[in-house]
Amino acid sequence: MVWSYSGDPGSSDKDSVRFYVGDTIKADPQVNDEEIEFLLTEEGGNALRAASRTAGMIAAKYARQVDKSVGGLSLSAGRRQEKYERLAQSLWTRANNIGTGLPTPYAGGISQADKNTNEADPDRVVPAFTRTLMDFEETPAPTPDTGL
Repeated sequence: MVWSYSGDPGSSDKDSVRFYVGDTIKADPQVNDEEIEFLLTEEGGNALRAASRTAGMIAAKYARQVDKSVGGLSLSAGRRQEKYERLAQSLWTRANNIGTGLPTPYAGGISQADKNTNEADPDRVVPAFTRTLMDFEETPAPTPDTGL
């Protein structure tokens, strides 16, 4: 089991994951390199998603531990678990909101230039209804005797 961190999160996805979850202290490692590489593979190289899953793993590790108090000293694994769970959720939300190719809402027809560009597009489907749909100059005006 290997633990390594270069101090440059831009140098590798593994270091990015460590940076996002705060696992950058050699004296207090939370996960090993192999576990991070596994999660990076499962998440298709997406460091934020892998970091979210790593934070979830760390939270699960602390969930197994109990809170301890000896005299005036206390260790609260439950608080660490809660913090890592919040971090995991935050990273997951962030990963899903940036750079994933999610559709962006589009409101057409807001600017005249946008409307002109859309109307000039040869691949555009002609609308079934238009503002001038009922404007027929060759249609005779209704008369009382024809009922039209």
